[in-house]
Amino acid sequence: MLDRELPMIPGKILPGEKRESCQDNVCCEAEKTLIRLYGDRGKARERCLLVCNQVKRIDEEETDCEIKVFKAAADATRLRILKLLAGGELCISEIMLALKKPQSSISHNLSILEDAGLVKERKEGKWCRYRISDGSVMEMVNLARQQKRK
Repeated sequence: MLDRELPMIPGKILPGEKRESCQDNVCCEAEKTLIRLYGDRGKARERCLLVCNQVKRIDEEETDCEIKVFKAAADATRLRILKLLAGGELCISEIMLALKKPQSSISHNLSILEDAGLVKERKEGKWCRYRISDGSVMEMVNLARQQKRK
């Protein structure tokens, strides 16, 4: 069966709406498709309810924040900046020298990292020093490295 043949299970539940079972037409269509796939009405119903309940738990705002973090970390320059900052605070000039990139590029990438919550800025007179926001940022980078090795 092709993906385009599968009905979508709805993701948004209106405020105050509870759904203990699949009452909505789209979800019922998904259940019918699962019945055809599994050949067992009980199993299809159970799986449809499971998926519907999981969809209800997905918070769209949290998902948007997570996407922002992963997009920020997915760029080679930004990942190098994070690795540099793992050694401690640095100013833009120091990062520029280390990466051999222009100030505008470093500033742009730092603003994306800061917007995603991965780095923090500290003003020191006319200087701005950047650091990793917390230890979980480098844990994320290390986890990615470990996944590659598997």
